Amino acid sequence: MADILHNISIKAPPPTVFAALTTCNGVQQWWTDQCDMANREGERCHFWFDDGHTCFTMEARKLLANQRVFWQCSEGPSEWLNTDLWWEITPQDRDWTLLDLKHMNWQSDEGMFPVCNTTWGALMHRLKQYCETGCGEPLFRNY
Repeated sequence: MADILHNISIKAPPPTVFAALTTCNGVQQWWTDQCDMANREGERCHFWFDDGHTCFTMEARKLLANQRVFWQCSEGPSEWLNTDLWWEITPQDRDWTLLDLKHMNWQSDEGMFPVCNTTWGALMHRLKQYCETGCGEPLFRNY
């Protein structure tokens, strides 16, 4: 098994970071412009890519307000199936938040793994920019 690990300090409070991860408007500012989000644990999120031809479905396993988001990939590219995305939101000094991302349980560190690792790094910086400025731009646009 292989895991992708990233963390980033964001000059924004935990509720801002949590909303960026768990609302359509938030996700559309840094990841993909087409999505629908789970409102409760057990519901599913959908993220569309490639002009809507590719959909990643994540089951919301844990939504702990302003602290933790845990999704498991139930549909999408085969290498993503049954991988887990764990977002840990930790308040820091004053207005700062530490965001940890763990994309876990990959079957191999080959194939899509290196590209996804690099992509998650770029996405973390877009997420930071959106949380800090309120201005975002998704990495993936569906036209």
